[in-house]
Amino acid sequence: MSLSACAQGQLSPLGETLLGKPPARGLEEHAQALPYASLVAKQQGNRALLIMAHRTGEHGRDTYWQAGDHATLHLRDGLPVATAGFEEVLLGRWHSAGDSPQRYRVHAHWQDRNGQEWQDVAQATLDCEPPEPVEMPLTRITLERCTERLDWQGSNTSSRGVFWRQPGTRWIWGGDMTLWPKGQPLQWQVARPWWSDAENTASEAEQTTLLDEDASL
Repeated sequence: MSLSACAQGQLSPLGETLLGKPPARGLEEHAQALPYASLVAKQQGNRALLIMAHRTGEHGRDTYWQAGDHATLHLRDGLPVATAGFEEVLLGRWHSAGDSPQRYRVHAHWQDRNGQEWQDVAQATLDCEPPEPVEMPLTRITLERCTERLDWQGSNTSSRGVFWRQPGTRWIWGGDMTLWPKGQPLQWQVARPWWSDAENTASEAEQTTLLDEDASL
């Protein structure tokens, strides 16, 4: 599925939905009232509700989310890999294996607001803390807080991202990540999940990991 097919119209930093006025009802109340899988996203201090438009790939690992103005977020295994309809666009983000599951490389390909494309590679380290209860938009759930530290080679900068993962599964419930060097942080939380308990019956070997060498666009 092409992100350009989802996103149309004038570009905005995270779509007019995120940067415009909030809905009359709170986003959490709005998500509760809708029967669709949804995320609450935040950038530059503005929040919006995104609805899942499509799910595909092995084990449904690729999901596509849209705001009211067609700004689109593509998640793979619960983490951002591409955007469309944004003023600055993530064209691709993927991992390649390193020395261990906690040490790997992150590749980023993005387009700035002037239309110029950039690429960079970071050495990454991942540390996860013991599970603790976390408040999500529609529930309270016990999650691991995982911190990804990135040393970008091309730009000679460092950044840090956080995501919250459900123990014993591959489900990521939210994150707060800078997706490329000096980019605007993107925060998101799952409001209404799109997975089912039955999908967790897959063996550990079948579950997708963050270090999937084939996780490229």
